[in-house]
Amino acid sequence: MYSIRLVCLFLLLTPGVWGQTIKADSSFTQIARNTAIRSYDKAMYRQIHIYEGHEYIVHDHRIKIHPYYVTDNLQTGTIFYNGVDYDKVAMLYDIVRDELVVQPPEGAYRLTLRNEKIARFTLGTHAFTRIVSDSTTGIRTGFYELLHDGKTKALAKRQKTILEDISSGVYKGEYLLNDKFYIFKDNTYREVKSKQSLLRLFPDQSKELRKYIRSNSLKFKNELREEAITKVTRRYDELTR
Repeated sequence: MYSIRLVCLFLLLTPGVWGQTIKADSSFTQIARNTAIRSYDKAMYRQIHIYEGHEYIVHDHRIKIHPYYVTDNLQTGTIFYNGVDYDKVAMLYDIVRDELVVQPPEGAYRLTLRNEKIARFTLGTHAFTRIVSDSTTGIRTGFYELLHDGKTKALAKRQKTILEDISSGVYKGEYLLNDKFYIFKDNTYREVKSKQSLLRLFPDQSKELRKYIRSNSLKFKNELREEAITKVTRRYDELTR
């Protein structure tokens, strides 16, 4: 996109580029030239602005697997950073440090963005928002994935911890996935660990939700828990519209 703008800017700024037979109105040419310059400057400023922060320091290479969300390959996503939307940004989400890592177009290095300037971002179909903790929220400051974004919200805290072992005299390490789930209701976030802890948050529809869980064979163990929490929360919003 920026290369196209450079070509347009060159054409507008180069005298005679249209040939000797075309005599453009001088005032129109000047307006077009100024518009092109402003557009180019704005685009370049926006591009440079997202690539600020400090250089990303990689984790210990001896630790097995990787510290990122889903994959260690760069993903293309969007970021709402310091009040501006940026599209098609190459990035990774480090869920050990809770940091968003971007790679500039030249690709020579990677940067860690400033968390406090990130309001939200997406990776593929996954949407994340930054929540700031206070004495009433009941949740830690950080990035959370929105599993259901309705009147009631279901969120996931994506995180990995590092399990280290030196008992054999040789360092061994691996990343362990440790997602946590939360419900936002009545202006408060509450962690959900089981079917019962979820249903306690919806006492007015508990009977209907139990029927829904049985009829859909929803399970709350291990990797099935996320789907169950998301579907039950969505169903609760449908019942209370």
